Amino acid sequence: MSRPPWRFQDVSDTAGPASLLRNELERRGVRRCLEAACRERPVRSACDVGCGYGRLTPVLSEFADRVVGFERETTLLSQARGVSPDVEWTPITDLASLPAPDGAFDLAMTFTVLQHVHDEGARRVVAELQRVARGGFLLLVEETDPALGAEFPAGWAGGMTRGRSVATYESWMAPWRLRLSFPREIEPGYPRADVGTYMLFGG
Repeated sequence: MSRPPWRFQDVSDTAGPASLLRNELERRGVRRCLEAACRERPVRSACDVGCGYGRLTPVLSEFADRVVGFERETTLLSQARGVSPDVEWTPITDLASLPAPDGAFDLAMTFTVLQHVHDEGARRVVAELQRVARGGFLLLVEETDPALGAEFPAGWAGGMTRGRSVATYESWMAPWRLRLSFPREIEPGYPRADVGTYMLFGG
């Protein structure tokens, strides 16, 4: 059973002042990872896969000359184009099939995307990210509490939220190495203390 299209309100489960604080904290986390990557080698091109309406994509533009946002939901993409016209907003039909050559980007990012994809599909997306960022970096920011969504059946269609341990992502990413990892921080008072992890891998 397929999930209905993602809507604006599905991209973030908060609004108002809490949303502003969350965005700032998350942008700070992405910057920390980009700064770490740039200390190793330049990041001239970057992509945000499953970018939604581009909530965090502009941070990549602070470091890279060329930034591409890949998204399946055309409504979200149209909103992104109106806000950040300098980004290459590119529609896709499959997260695991990106219209880009091997090694097209110095860095690829997913931000709370893989956690909504079942295991087999998520592994395909990881392999595709490794292909388009070959020799560069991957920044995965995902739920990493394995208890979250552990009750889902093996054949679940995606759309819900599943946590996977950092060790699981490390095994999927091999031989890429984990260069930097730290907890995701969001606004105080959220019902769960563990809301995921920033994981920067190098190829």
